[in-house]
Amino acid sequence: MRSKSQALIQVSTLIAIIVLINVVSSKLYQRFDLTKEKRFTLTNATQALLEDLDDVVYVQVYLEGEFPAGFKRLRNATLEMLDEFRAYSGNMLEYQFIDPFENAATPKERQTIAQELMDKGLSPTRLMETQDGYSEKILFPGAIMRYKGRELPVILLQEQLNKGPQETLNNSIALLEYNLANGIQKMQRTKKPAIAFIEGQGELPKENVRDLAAYLSQYYYLERINLNENLFIPEQFSVAIVAKPTTAFKETNKFKLDQYIMNGGRVLWLLENLRAELDSLNNKEGSFLALDYGLNLEDQLFKYGARVNFDIVRDLQSTQVPFSVGSDKYGNSTQLAPFRWDYFPVITNANPAHPVTKSLDAVVLRFAGSIDTIRTKSANIKKTILLSTSKYSKKVPSPIRISADGVRSNPNPADYSQSNIPVAVALEGEFVSPFKNRLAGETLKIIESLEGISFKEKSSPTKMVIIADGDIAKNDFNPASGKSAPLGYYKYTRETFANKELLINAIEWLGDEYGIIAARSKDVKLRLLDEQKIKDEQVQWQLINLILPLGLVLVFGSIYNYHRRRKYAQ
Repeated sequence: MRSKSQALIQVSTLIAIIVLINVVSSKLYQRFDLTKEKRFTLTNATQALLEDLDDVVYVQVYLEGEFPAGFKRLRNATLEMLDEFRAYSGNMLEYQFIDPFENAATPKERQTIAQELMDKGLSPTRLMETQDGYSEKILFPGAIMRYKGRELPVILLQEQLNKGPQETLNNSIALLEYNLANGIQKMQRTKKPAIAFIEGQGELPKENVRDLAAYLSQYYYLERINLNENLFIPEQFSVAIVAKPTTAFKETNKFKLDQYIMNGGRVLWLLENLRAELDSLNNKEGSFLALDYGLNLEDQLFKYGARVNFDIVRDLQSTQVPFSVGSDKYGNSTQLAPFRWDYFPVITNANPAHPVTKSLDAVVLRFAGSIDTIRTKSANIKKTILLSTSKYSKKVPSPIRISADGVRSNPNPADYSQSNIPVAVALEGEFVSPFKNRLAGETLKIIESLEGISFKEKSSPTKMVIIADGDIAKNDFNPASGKSAPLGYYKYTRETFANKELLINAIEWLGDEYGIIAARSKDVKLRLLDEQKIKDEQVQWQLINLILPLGLVLVFGSIYNYHRRRKYAQ
């Protein structure tokens, strides 16, 4: 009877412990990431975003079917990341992996499906392989996210020029959290953040920023603010863009920009001090003098912690420009041929540790200047170099005579001895106003005339990005057709550079209130096996994997039978 009571108590205690563990586990939630670089640990901003979901996010991923091992790795990494998202969202995220061409029986049907996916914003990737039985295969390594009736494409494969397939896949996996979280954040917004394009100093006109504006308008409210006509820049604008000013800033306009910054505003400066346009070579001399715009911003930027120099960088890593090589045999038309033009550097030296430039593809600049960072005694400003020139580059100080002479000859690398010249920088911190201790005389009278503006000497924590090239935001525009080319498209070589991606990253970093973009800084280390060693030792390891398990079973069986015979023989 006592044994029955003890058994009953033990069973009841066990049941109570199990119930208690389930109750506690339902209240407490913890996941453990044992990877060295914490690849499965979501940032705090992403976790908060997922925990605040009030409706289901549905993700349709087009990474199913037969494809090479690299894409299977991307598929599995996406699956693992979505599982993490679902866990932190409290099952408010659902996903499905599908092969879009599974039921396409004819090439015409496949073409129709491919066009539908491209219309939704996904980009195709073509595989040309024969080893695994592929001649040509089109993949759409992306996803479509849906939330409360909204739909958003997410590109999962971040293709890059001059990057191998393994590094491209590795960078794509590292950016999975950011790309997915950023998509959810954009769909969650009930009100678009506001961005101001600054006018009044000869900035780029609407048609030359049409492509960038078209993208931004999907997720932001855009407005052009003329500093000559507005008393101040409203604080509702999270980011202000100063895109290639070509005339001097009045002190009043500088003050308006400064006080916008002092009140926490963020600015994307796209500046160049010297007037230089390729069309200026079309004259009898075949040359021109790069003249100073006279922007009158040197003191202001200096106080913030940077200086855009009065020079132009030249880089042997550059793109091509067509120049005349004579006329045809009839003398009716000019013959053109492409030549390397070192005034148009192709920038691949991007800071891999900063969210604006991590995994950024090549960017093309046109007559860009250099940037110096300045130690500011009155403020602690964090300065980060975002973009730099290649190993073979140099700075040419003003005055500069730009000519096509010598373009046909091979340059001497010894003449390009200044490597890693900064051309873009990010500044973060509490900035001190350049107008501090300067409000006297005529300046004070001007400032006092601006009703509704109160002077602030030091900013709240904020940030800005300075790029020493105004043309980086410029898309080509055809006045005859009224059409604009995509931003980053270079007509002479028919390449598309990552200019738009750079500016979008910069704007999102500047205007990111929740810190989602911090996920762009995550890194996944590439740990590759030695392919040659695998090939040389393939048979050896196959035999080991086949024979060793069988040998262990035989040894264990022999030992077991030996002990069994001895035991029962006694």
